[in-house]
Amino acid sequence: MDYRLSYVEMGTPNGRPTVILVHGLAASRYDWDALLPALASVGYRALAVDLLGHGDSDKPADRKAYTVESFYQAFEAWIDALNLQPPLRLVGHSLGGYLSLKYCMRHPGWVQTLALISPLYRLGQVSPLLRLFRHRPGVGARALRAVPLEWINLALSWDNINLAGFSPQARQRIALDYKRASPDILRVVGNIPDLMPYVEGVRVRTLVVWGGHDLTLNPRSFQPLVERLPDAVGQCLAHSGHQPHIGQPMKVNRMVLDFLDGHEVDRSL
Repeated sequence: MDYRLSYVEMGTPNGRPTVILVHGLAASRYDWDALLPALASVGYRALAVDLLGHGDSDKPADRKAYTVESFYQAFEAWIDALNLQPPLRLVGHSLGGYLSLKYCMRHPGWVQTLALISPLYRLGQVSPLLRLFRHRPGVGARALRAVPLEWINLALSWDNINLAGFSPQARQRIALDYKRASPDILRVVGNIPDLMPYVEGVRVRTLVVWGGHDLTLNPRSFQPLVERLPDAVGQCLAHSGHQPHIGQPMKVNRMVLDFLDGHEVDRSL
């Protein structure tokens, strides 16, 4: 079935590869409010998409649509419909990192560089709380549907490490994205095939960035991914959580821009 994915675009084609930004679970293209204009300001054409079930994209009523494979197929079809010319550059956060890795695996030669921020690649990374939804996905969906927006905003404020650099506006946007998304997105947690056995086939220059205080995905899980990827460099931001691109946007923007331009990652951060 064809689904409509919403997206926003900045910059104009100028011979450089197009950069595609892919958000994580329960987020939206607004996650890239800092990086998107930074890319456009240095001459990149950049596109930030709302994944299936998120933001302003289609939210199917059929619960069977909420699998990682359905999300991937909608994402792949969206790229195909844009008629972009390879090579592409992908930037993915969390679930968006999973989809970006999968795209590289299925389209060898199409991606020039890959930047992964707190990337999901196997179920074992996920916090025990989220893993509970694997066997009872309906519980999480009902909870997300029922919880008031104000409670989500309050809960976000409890994680002082992750939200140290978040403005009140950023917290409000994150909370709104939770409520705008289909509650059935949490069903995705129950069907995440392990990508680790296949990442050695991702022969793309890769940057992996993560927070040392990630409470969503185990921060110790990212270095093994860096070591398994054929051409990767990793950077842990010690005083950051699951969303360093929002909590420390200046640092992450600089790292991604330097990486895209072929510069060495600044390991002093």
